[in-house]
Formats: sequence, C-alpha cells, structure tokens
Amino acid sequence: MKRVLAALALLLAGALPAAAQPWDATRTVRLVVGYTPGGSFDVVARALADGLQARLGNPVVVENRPGAGGSIGSEFVARATPDGYTLLVGGAGTHGVTPAIRRNLPFDTARDFTAVARIAEFANVMVVNASNPARDLRAFIDWAKAQRQGATFGSQGAGTSIHLTGEMFRLRTGLDMTHVPYRGAAQVHADMLAGRVDVMFDNLPSVMGQIEARAMRALAVTSARRVPGLPDVPTMAEAGMADFVVTSWVGVFGPARMDPAVVERLSRAVQAATEAPQGRERLLAMGAQLAPAGPAEFDAAWRADMRRWQEVVVAARVELLD
Repeated sequence: MKRVLAALALLLAGALPAAAQPWDATRTVRLVVGYTPGGSFDVVARALADGLQARLGNPVVVENRPGAGGSIGSEFVARATPDGYTLLVGGAGTHGVTPAIRRNLPFDTARDFTAVARIAEFANVMVVNASNPARDLRAFIDWAKAQRQGATFGSQGAGTSIHLTGEMFRLRTGLDMTHVPYRGAAQVHADMLAGRVDVMFDNLPSVMGQIEARAMRALAVTSARRVPGLPDVPTMAEAGMADFVVTSWVGVFGPARMDPAVVERLSRAVQAATEAPQGRERLLAMGAQLAPAGPAEFDAAWRADMRRWQEVVVAARVELLD
C-alpha cells in the first residue's frame, strides 16, 4: 500500500504546476528560437528581448536551436525546468504545422507547453528573384507552365508553414512544382537570390529587407487585406486566387506546469514590450500586425490553429514526416 501511495503521489506531482519560487532578477531569461538567425521568428525574438529585459530586470538572450521544422528548439523548451527562465518564441510553424505533419515528435505539443502571450501576426508573401520576368501572380503561373523542368519552391524545411503554403499553391494551380527544403532562412534566401529557387511563400518579416532592396519581387500577400508595409502588393484574392488566406502568428511559450503567477508576470511583460512605442515600431517595420493576447486567449487560438493545419495536411495528402 505504501508503494502504491508513493507512486500515486509522484503521478499527481507530475500533473501539478511547478511550486512557486521567488522570481530571481539576476538569472538570465533565454528566448529559444527553433530556426536559424535571420528568419522571422529570430527577428521578432530579438525585437522582443530588449523590451522584455527592461520590464523584467533580467538579462534576456536569444538562443537559436534550428532544425526539424523548429522541433529541436521546441523539445529543448518542453524539457526545460518550468521556472520561467527558458521560453520559446514559437508560432504557426512550431505549434500549428509541425505537430500536424510530424509523426514522431519527442514531445506532445498539446500537452507539453504553456501559452504565455501572443505577440503579433504577419502575412506570408509570395516572392521571386528580381530577375524573374513575372511581375504578378498570373504572369508567374504562365511562366511556370512554360518551364520544361517545372518550377521550384523553397522553404526553411520540410513540414514548415512555408512548405505547406507552397504545397497549397501547387495544388490550387496544378503546376508542376518541386519543393526544395533548406535548414533555415539564410540558406534558402541565398539560393533565391542566386536564382536556384524560383519562388517562395515566406513570412514577410523574413524577406522585407530583400524586397525593399529590390533583390526579390513581391507578387502577392497571403493575408485577407493588404499589409501597410507593402501597400502596392495585392492580396492573393486581388491577384486572382480567391480563398487563399494564410496568416502566421508568433508568441511566447514555456514548458508545461509553470506556476500561474510566473506565467502572468511574463505575459504582462511580453505584452507591455510589444505595445510600447519602441517595440511597436520595430514590429510594424517588419511587416507584422500587433496581436497581443494573454495566456487564456492565446492558448485557445493556437490550439485552434493546430487543428486547422491537421485538416490541411489531410486534405492536401501531404506525406507525414518522421
């Protein structure tokens, strides 16, 4: 009986939040990003870090742990001590697409994370190399049809939201297109700029600099409305493809079983940093739209998005990844 009671106590302990501990302002808070430097999540994390440090009083650093569609970084945070000092900057890719497309994740996305705060949303943008003759969506479709070897579309990795957006485009157009996965934004952007990849549906913050430098050409955005940063670029619907709306979101997660008081503390700090003039300006300059949300609202929203991508994977018959 004693052994049974001891085992039951351990089981219950694993289901309860971590015991409350005084917040230590001397400890470093790590913002883990599951992608390489330069991508949209990394850019947002670095914009957030300064504001978070000012409000928490802690040193805040960004730590990149790329690979496996963001799941390497996600696993690191899922297994971290749930004390609030190790957090994940994640989003539609890590917590929507990846659990929908990967069979054998080393964690349970729905169970192993605590939603802290949503930061922003941003559209994907369809970009081509500036040397591509296509200047709009219809011209690109016609150009791609004329390619004897078909067209290529790049992404930061198989199973990412960028990959699935490209797959949706391929299915909707019936084009002969081949997916070319990379390990991160820097690599795929380099091949886009070199003309080795034909098109990409990237998060707007990730390619805004290349668009402004006229190294890449934006053909359309995947949001329901035009984005302020690219007022002359049409939506996919305006460009001739109705019902093609894909927006991404980004937020902060912690491990499961965090103390609710710590979650609330962090959530307030993240939202305050997001809505402060400096944070707001940096996010808007990236092409993001502010969408701050606290733990309860954020939790409901990301779980709904995960279900949506599961439905997309099934409908598009996308092969699940190991």
